Amino acid sequence: MGKLNFKLLVEYDGTAFHGWQSQPADRTVQDALEAALKKVTGQQRVSVIGAGRTDAGVHALGQVAHVKLDTNLSAERLRMAVNSNLAEDLRVQNIEIVGDDFHARFSAVRRRYSYTITTAQPVIGRQYVWSPRQVSKQGLDREVLAQCAQRVLGHHDFSGFAKANMESDSTMCHVDTSLWEPSGSRLVYHIAADRFLHHMVRYLVGTMVEVVRGRYTVDQFAAQVRQGTSELTIYRAPASGLVLEEVQYAPPNQHEA
Repeated sequence: MGKLNFKLLVEYDGTAFHGWQSQPADRTVQDALEAALKKVTGQQRVSVIGAGRTDAGVHALGQVAHVKLDTNLSAERLRMAVNSNLAEDLRVQNIEIVGDDFHARFSAVRRRYSYTITTAQPVIGRQYVWSPRQVSKQGLDREVLAQCAQRVLGHHDFSGFAKANMESDSTMCHVDTSLWEPSGSRLVYHIAADRFLHHMVRYLVGTMVEVVRGRYTVDQFAAQVRQGTSELTIYRAPASGLVLEEVQYAPPNQHEA
């Protein structure tokens, strides 16, 4: 039996992980999944490819990965066996067999993230939000945040909101969703795009908060988006509030025999 291509839907609390990507000394999501799959299948080499490389402290409800395995286990039995070898902060929610041409990263057509900030200073659940202290005293100006979010929509060069010296074949992204949603003392930023640059969401959120603080105007923020240059000093929000919500793929072509 040859290797089959398995698509994994993965959820994790990123608090205790040093990100997705494998590292020699630190605990990562990729390493934990590969170790569990090796134990279950007995394969010496297993390579799990994720749709995106989330950073240390970033969470995921809908991370997608693929892995090619030589196993007689059904997808469901494989899922159950893998989960029995994972810690409680990491879970494979679904596994299905897909075509050999499916690639978790390159086949993706849309990704959706959320970022949560709050005017409170929570103790329980603090690892899932950002509580910007200077803003909490004066309140979050929702109208200013909404205006900034509106400027993010569309096809732009987001190099002005990305990690310096980032390695990428393109810095153009098409954002089709960008809005702030109130939820009690919290505000949740929803953003979806065909692709994202390294730290892009965290830089957008962090710099929007600086606009609320009065460091920049909405027009200056909009110019940074429009021009694709680093005219402003951008600010990176903490990883804790960021969640990879969903990765979407085009439906497979279905041909009648």
